[in-house]
Amino acid sequence: MSLISFKDWSASRRAAVAASVTYALLLTGPGVYTPFFPLWLAERGFDARDMGLLLAIPMLMRVASAPFTWIGDGALGPRRTFLFMACCAAFGYAGLVFADGFGTVAVSLAVAFLFSSAATPLLDAIVLSGVSRHGHKYGQIRQWGSLAWLVSGLAAGLLLKHLPITTVPPILAILAALTVFAGLALPDDRGRGHRMVRQQSLEGTAPPLLLMAVFVTGVACIQGAHAFLYSFGTMIWQNQGFSSFQIAELWAIGVVVETSVFLFGSNIAGRLGPYRLILFGGLAGVLRWTLLGFAPSHGLAVAALQAMHGFTFACVHLATMGWIARFTRSPSARQGLVASAIGMGLTIGTVLAGQLYQLFLAHGYFAMALIAAIGIGLVMLASVIEARNQPQSPASGG
Repeated sequence: MSLISFKDWSASRRAAVAASVTYALLLTGPGVYTPFFPLWLAERGFDARDMGLLLAIPMLMRVASAPFTWIGDGALGPRRTFLFMACCAAFGYAGLVFADGFGTVAVSLAVAFLFSSAATPLLDAIVLSGVSRHGHKYGQIRQWGSLAWLVSGLAAGLLLKHLPITTVPPILAILAALTVFAGLALPDDRGRGHRMVRQQSLEGTAPPLLLMAVFVTGVACIQGAHAFLYSFGTMIWQNQGFSSFQIAELWAIGVVVETSVFLFGSNIAGRLGPYRLILFGGLAGVLRWTLLGFAPSHGLAVAALQAMHGFTFACVHLATMGWIARFTRSPSARQGLVASAIGMGLTIGTVLAGQLYQLFLAHGYFAMALIAAIGIGLVMLASVIEARNQPQSPASGG
């Protein structure tokens, strides 16, 4: 058995560090956007219905971004495609600084999230390539994105105690620009050549179409159930008397547990397999949304429910990446399709959230519990389909 040379180890280490830093900067923007952009929209005078439509645009762009991720399977490679997408996203965020009405805000959001939504699965594909080539652990790299989300949300909460909410768009634009510079340090994959990419795309394994459709739809429902929280969680807590910093702390609690799952959950995910891990996360989601639907206002109760984010999001995400990694044909395209499906779930959930919040306020979470339950059923159906097609599919391990 040959040993890995120091040079090879160093290159592998540099690739892992570069991906970790890029994940961190890529997710600092969402760390600010998720808790505070709805407040910026409210400050600009948009009502709940318009806010629901505007907040649905990023999720819709995740659906529209799928064709852009397919470019990463071509001669250009995922790294250069990622850099182009990240650069375009930065220009979109910059447009929010000058947006002053529904139309201009909508266009700026569409540009920013069309390209950033394509950048995220491309980075996932780059990291999963490192998993197979260098033995990297996806969760240990992805955790830095969650930590950055946590720090950026807390920092923004402190900053917005002294600055007006109108500073949110400039912050998003600056963070998006920094992501481009971080991406320059990613390993240059173009040298692998179009031939290798083409061979990998044509000769690798792929899931049956029915299995892919049912599994992805189920995951989209489970993750899409987060839409009500993402869209109106901050406003609900603000109406209950929580300060901006307390709201940032609530978001941070979920990210702490999420990061722990990414850091320590890889081995557990491997033993449980993707289906059982998604079942666990989905059931946690049903419980979480049901309890939030009763509008708890006690800080400890809300904090405990936020801690469940590590299960409702991170477990499902980690299991989904593990499921995808077993299929090697057209990896960038598959990442894009999964991201688009989840984006569709979040889009429908966000549009629905605007209506639910306007009619039922916090009780709208009950609908999210139902959506998560439907998602669990679909994923379990996918496990049955895969078991019946086992001779034609990869092993069902994690």
